[in-house]
Amino acid sequence: MTKYLRFMRHGATELNVANCWQGHADSPLTELGRRQAAETGEHIREAGIEFDAILCSPLGRVIQTLECALPERAAKGFETSDGLMEINFGSLDGKKHVEGQPTSPFLDKFLAYGGEAEDEVERRVCAALDELMSRPEVHSALAVSHGTTGRIFRDHWAALACVEAPRHLANCSLYTYEFDEGAHTFSLVDIYEPASATNPEDFAR
Repeated sequence: MTKYLRFMRHGATELNVANCWQGHADSPLTELGRRQAAETGEHIREAGIEFDAILCSPLGRVIQTLECALPERAAKGFETSDGLMEINFGSLDGKKHVEGQPTSPFLDKFLAYGGEAEDEVERRVCAALDELMSRPEVHSALAVSHGTTGRIFRDHWAALACVEAPRHLANCSLYTYEFDEGAHTFSLVDIYEPASATNPEDFAR
């Protein structure tokens, strides 16, 4: 039986709108972010998708996204994992984007700010999602996480992708991966973006 992982980015937040670095720093969803989450939740329900397990980053904006998107399913319980945390931007976290700061791909640029390198994120997110999908009882799972974390995971499996992906994961976009349990590989097979989806450039000042 084919296993499926759906990876969802959180909705737009107050720090997104303020054009700030938002890694381990946190802020609540805006009204737009809540609408984005609701749209993706409606898409999931209309498609008849059910989940054996839900794994979330422990940051508040991600939990809020899940609760706005799938309130009834969230009430039944979900897990959190530090493996799905956003990249740590170090001393830049929570501060405004200004010219001269690191640009994507970030690689190890944030080490100079006391933050995290992309290969560290790659190891932890891949390990967390492989463990989730390798559980015998899990055939369909939802991971709710972050933009850079999701982009790093997507790029790790780019050679197996069946669809072309945009540069950024839009807010509340839903990426569908097929998981090969024998090979422990993920193939990107579908991308959904809500009509109200936003990207980093939408908030740039």
